[in-house]
Amino acid sequence: MTAGQRPLRVVCIGGGWTAIYLARSLKKAVKRGDVELTIVSRDNFHTFHGFIAEMLTGKVSPTSITSPNRRLFPPARFHNAEIKSVDVTQRTITTSRLLDGKEKVLEYDHLVVALGSIDDLSRYPGIAQHALQLKTFSDNFKARSHLLAMLEMGEVETDPVERQRLLTFIVVGGGFGGVEVSTELMDYFRRLARKEYPGIDPDEIRVLLVHSGERILPELAARQPKLIGYAERTIAKGGIEVLTGTRISAATRDEAILSDGTVVQTRTIISSSGTALSPLLDLMPYERDERGRVITDANLQVPGTDNVWAAGDCAAVPHPQGGTCPAVAIFGMYGGRQIGRNIERHVQGKPLKPFRFAGLGDACSLGRRKAVSHLKGMRFYGLPAWILWRLFFWWFVPTWERKADIAFDWMMAPFFGRDIVNVQVATPYGLRREHYESGQAVVRQGEVGQQIYVITAGTADIIRETPEGDVLVTTLGPGDHFGEKAVFEKSRRTATVRATSALEVLSLGENEARTLAETIQVFGAAVRELPNEPEHNPAPLPTDADRPVTPAG
Repeated sequence: MTAGQRPLRVVCIGGGWTAIYLARSLKKAVKRGDVELTIVSRDNFHTFHGFIAEMLTGKVSPTSITSPNRRLFPPARFHNAEIKSVDVTQRTITTSRLLDGKEKVLEYDHLVVALGSIDDLSRYPGIAQHALQLKTFSDNFKARSHLLAMLEMGEVETDPVERQRLLTFIVVGGGFGGVEVSTELMDYFRRLARKEYPGIDPDEIRVLLVHSGERILPELAARQPKLIGYAERTIAKGGIEVLTGTRISAATRDEAILSDGTVVQTRTIISSSGTALSPLLDLMPYERDERGRVITDANLQVPGTDNVWAAGDCAAVPHPQGGTCPAVAIFGMYGGRQIGRNIERHVQGKPLKPFRFAGLGDACSLGRRKAVSHLKGMRFYGLPAWILWRLFFWWFVPTWERKADIAFDWMMAPFFGRDIVNVQVATPYGLRREHYESGQAVVRQGEVGQQIYVITAGTADIIRETPEGDVLVTTLGPGDHFGEKAVFEKSRRTATVRATSALEVLSLGENEARTLAETIQVFGAAVRELPNEPEHNPAPLPTDADRPVTPAG
């Protein structure tokens, strides 16, 4: 760079593996002053997904799988904010800070698109409301707490139906992630039932792995079918119920409805299949493949541009052996490294070089110190494969600090057992969406009321249960609400509300409802009135004979 010439401004949107290896590749150029690299991410940490199953099951602590971005990216700059828009004409990126939405505009000369992927919440009704996701660290931490809570409640539950729900766990997706989670969960639950939860019989615990394909581990189907066979036999011996050729049709608070019509009573559905792409890609006028990924050339440059690059899950990068690179971390790593090298060659006026990384191999843990793996075509099974799996993933943990933390967790676990501390993190708002299928009860007569509900779609019947039988009180539809009596009078539900179609509701927690009612007079008056209340309740409770009854209370 000549004297007085400013450095090339490179902005990377996304803080995942591509960004990490891009920063490492450009480290010398940044130090020389040839390049000014800025990485933009909503999170100020990186989550290592390779050990998610071990974090969920207490083998490693939650913080051990996170690394601070400000120790990963220097000497590059890190910009912690939400990305609001990308203007490729003006070459600007607008961000907003998480505190109050204040916006900032970043200018760039070269743009690296590394937005990764997000969970696909459109695959079946109820997935967003009732399925646990494993994409972000907060989702993983929530799932870990939920699993422990199910054991705590399951041990003391005496109702056999509810006990079955609490101790039944469904993992959706038979790829690497789903297999690792399901196998670790079964081993984890049985260990805890024997040592920590004497009130639970290990045989009460059910783990179901639901996979839409005919065989699990589709990532190995083309080149390593023998590994799949070993995995299937190992999983069967472990007691996991594998349902292949099956999908989830709907998820509710109490049930999972499968594509063959089977209804599984459960409080836990873990989603480990299906991803979507960031909506930010829609703001860019670049060609996309059939999966919505930004198409790149062999140099990882977006065709038709000389300053836009892409890699990772959001990019369709040509594979050296044909097709496109799979959406796995190692291709994002090497893609980021190659982009950095090509940007440096661009600064030096040298021709670009194509991406030639074809992969190293694959590995999948099967629990109980067993795994399947292959490295450059060599297959490994059982304990040797498990050791290789652990070493391989441990090596790619991005900081030595976290490598040490994970190694320490592994060494201490045999002596002190798994970490079973359940930190309950309160949700910031008590307003949430819920989904119910026809025939399911939203609230039941006699239950303690803790939420009020507003119907956004579908219909439901209010039913009074009497010694002479059930009595239909009224039918509710979109815009109607129920549950106020039990919440505001701290009483039990006086009726059952049952969905008569696919039903979408908003539920508002007791504390939030009371706060709003005390603060906003109009809201307080509205929530105490039930639309469609009949002039005469045909089935009043005996204890309510002297005062009006809100049927949906």
